[in-house]
Amino acid sequence: MNSLVYYLCFFSQGGGFLFPDELPPDYYSPGLFLIEPNQNGEYPYSFSFDAMDNGKRVSLNLVRADEGNPRSTLYVVRTKHYGSFWFNLERVNPFLPYLGTRPQLKNHRSFGVAITTDSVKLERVCHKFDFYFIGSTLREEDL
Repeated sequence: MNSLVYYLCFFSQGGGFLFPDELPPDYYSPGLFLIEPNQNGEYPYSFSFDAMDNGKRVSLNLVRADEGNPRSTLYVVRTKHYGSFWFNLERVNPFLPYLGTRPQLKNHRSFGVAITTDSVKLERVCHKFDFYFIGSTLREEDL
């Protein structure tokens, strides 16, 4: 299991997920921030969550908000300059697999999706400060 937040797109023709560079030419699909639960089906304490900050790639931590509750699905990314960003983790249909060729995800467990609790703040910070989350696409330059 990789404790990463991935950036994957839903590929409706295949009934699963692909990284953006694996989509067919001229196929458009918005991306989602997806994560994998651990072997017990619970979410790990933290995930690495990549972002762009003024054109520079940074790795941040998406951390469970309630440290004492391993079943909590509320997570937070705390940044030095932009405050905290809160996300709820929700299960995704387990019959929607990763369909691509990245070996790190070949034997993955069912995904969860990280959904912001405050999209207005995310958009405001993106426009005002050029800061936004990108997740991982498991390409060489991402690792």
